[in-house]
Amino acid sequence: MKVSVLTSLGINEKAAKVYLAGLALGTTSVQELARKTGLKRPTVYLHIDELVKQGLFEIVSLNNKRHYRAAEPAVLESRLKKNLSTLQSELPELVALRANTMGKPQVSVLEGEEGVKRVYEEMKKANSLRVWSNMTAIHAPLQEIYLELAETVKENGIGAREIIADTKEAQRYSRLVAKIAGPTYTTRLATAEGLANDTVVCANVVAIFRLHELNMFVVRIEDKTIADSMKALFDMAWKSAKAFR
Repeated sequence: MKVSVLTSLGINEKAAKVYLAGLALGTTSVQELARKTGLKRPTVYLHIDELVKQGLFEIVSLNNKRHYRAAEPAVLESRLKKNLSTLQSELPELVALRANTMGKPQVSVLEGEEGVKRVYEEMKKANSLRVWSNMTAIHAPLQEIYLELAETVKENGIGAREIIADTKEAQRYSRLVAKIAGPTYTTRLATAEGLANDTVVCANVVAIFRLHELNMFVVRIEDKTIADSMKALFDMAWKSAKAFR
């Protein structure tokens, strides 16, 4: 393994040399690591403490003396995956920064349960929610986070209006949500068929969900003009929707 591979992962060059020496030596001491790397012992001490914190070395006690053992290289893969996951979670905001300077809407597709849950979590920070949904079509693993969102609506006093499919099952589920969400949550029945999944408008974001079967994703569009248009469409639909108990 080359030092350049490790430095590309954000590991300091001297720390990378210490790690590679540790892999070659097995359980070893700072003195042996210094000899192997050609670095001074204070330098090795400095970097190996950081490598221990990063999980790339572990401390081993032999004859009441401190020794060190390099972690399996698979730790590097785990570290890379964690960094990638962090980047993916922050990517929409990074893209938004660039999109805002170019006057273009920020559009992203978040796939799988984790992607869908991430958008539901975003809704918990909203001041108001406008929702179209077929509540009976909610994928079972997502029901928990949907009910958590209802709890947040009550705790934060979020104004939430929801137009649901006109089915008995959807009405039953809506009554359950209403009990949890409290008085700031209201529901009406759609007067037209075709509500298969959720569409949510909050702040400057429109989220269009696809929750059926294995192909699960949400299209997230962040743009004030588009969000305002969708809010207007919802408000018109709300006036024609039917109230129910």
